[in-house]
Amino acid sequence: MTDRLPGRPPPTRASESPTPTVAVVGLGVMGGSIVKALARRAPEARVYGIDPDDEGTVLAARDGVTIVERLEDCALGGATVVFAAPLDVVAALVRTADASWSGASLVTDVASLKVPVLEAARQTPAAAGVFVGAHPMCGSERSGYAAARADLYEGADVWLCPAQGDGAADSEARGDSPLDRARAFWRLLGARPRTVAAAEHDRTMAWASHLPQLLASALALSLDGAGVARRDLGPGGRDMTRLAGSGTAMWLPLLEAGCDRNVRALRTLEEQVAQLRRVLKDGDMAALARLMDRGSAWASATD
Repeated sequence: MTDRLPGRPPPTRASESPTPTVAVVGLGVMGGSIVKALARRAPEARVYGIDPDDEGTVLAARDGVTIVERLEDCALGGATVVFAAPLDVVAALVRTADASWSGASLVTDVASLKVPVLEAARQTPAAAGVFVGAHPMCGSERSGYAAARADLYEGADVWLCPAQGDGAADSEARGDSPLDRARAFWRLLGARPRTVAAAEHDRTMAWASHLPQLLASALALSLDGAGVARRDLGPGGRDMTRLAGSGTAMWLPLLEAGCDRNVRALRTLEEQVAQLRRVLKDGDMAALARLMDRGSAWASATD
């Protein structure tokens, strides 16, 4: 498949331009990085941006983005629409904004839980045939358009969850389906699309994304309580606590939506920490070595 903007040709009208169109709702790190990647990899595209933050929209406008207040202000015939906002905002937009993107060729998002978004899509008539949930496995602990990067998506896995069908893992492309168009869009940005069922995705994210965030926050709290400043840390400590600087407003809806899974993951982590504490208290270095070796083997296998 060639790297081009996806789209079903809209009805031909003399007033319409053939220029590919992308509308990005939310111009923070994720949405801003889409804008910057398009400027680098598809400079011919017409890009609209929507965001309540004046500072971000000013910066995006300087990069050639047409700033509008509503999707209704965009020419969306055959366009790609990306909702790049926190989970609760994305779900609300998908439920309520369907009339404004009914002419789009592809509608996708970047929220890191997919079941709530797809439930909203299934309640939205306009989503049929155009909506595919997406979760790029990349990001930043920084926030805002100023932190966006043109290369953020390059080489990143992006999980795709179709609104229709079971989303069997890594299914092959067939024709010009919404999933095909989503694959083409994310490949254009340099990402590596993979397909998964939404429920399986969300279960995995409790461990692969939410638990590391909660651990980083707990570690930062522990260091703060001990009077250890971040400047006192070496590279390893800085790496371990980097996620603690992530935006709380983005994380709270995700952690609430996955509350039960996150509690189970934290309980397992607490059990592992308690085991390390016991063997250290007992002075059992052989047992400590076995535990650390198991962790080292896992880390080596995933590099």
